[in-house]
Amino acid sequence: MQIDSDCRQVSCYFDMRLFQEDTAGRFGLLLPQSLSGAVRKRKAEFLAGRYCASAALAQLDGRLAGTLEIGPNRVPLWPQGLVGSITHAHAYAWAVVAYRNKIRSIGIDSESWIEPGRMEGVSRHILTSREVYDDCEPLFESQQHYLTLVFSAKESLFKCLFPLLNTFFDFHAAAITPLPSGSRAGGQFRFELLKDLNAEFRAGYSGVGAYSNCTELVHTAIILKA
Repeated sequence: MQIDSDCRQVSCYFDMRLFQEDTAGRFGLLLPQSLSGAVRKRKAEFLAGRYCASAALAQLDGRLAGTLEIGPNRVPLWPQGLVGSITHAHAYAWAVVAYRNKIRSIGIDSESWIEPGRMEGVSRHILTSREVYDDCEPLFESQQHYLTLVFSAKESLFKCLFPLLNTFFDFHAAAITPLPSGSRAGGQFRFELLKDLNAEFRAGYSGVGAYSNCTELVHTAIILKA
């Protein structure tokens, strides 16, 4: 998916069955102590995401590659003057980074298509009254794809705004509207806050993000320029 020219991104596919306890070291990375008792899948996902982040940082400056520390609320601690975001889903990992003087904040997310049996429950949990599949049905192969896009877009929005807010907000705090210029392969969406989050990010605050659909996943991204 096309990202802002001021950003650098790296993605990869990984096979969690190949993960070994020395895998992180072979890539010059470290698994945090908090994951010492985690299952292989969780360790492999974490390592793949950090590998992408390290490679993306190296595109900005070769001296920046290496292990990222974990901050409060389990978010990555990016090097001074940098921002970024990491995601992983279904054996896929992706990271985007940028200099803070160019990009204020980044939120990215990748999601597997929501299973049909979970759609009713997920719909109640994430959709607002303004988010109606019938309004944009031509842009999606199915309601399943629409629902997954809205879910992923709200995850990207949370990842983008949380470092600026340092407070949690739920799925009903914003509405997502796919733009009619898109297609079943991807396009853009508009986000709008429905409640005040702080003095700057108030109800009515809006912006545009991008999405891309593939066989197994939807990818979304929101970039706030500096």
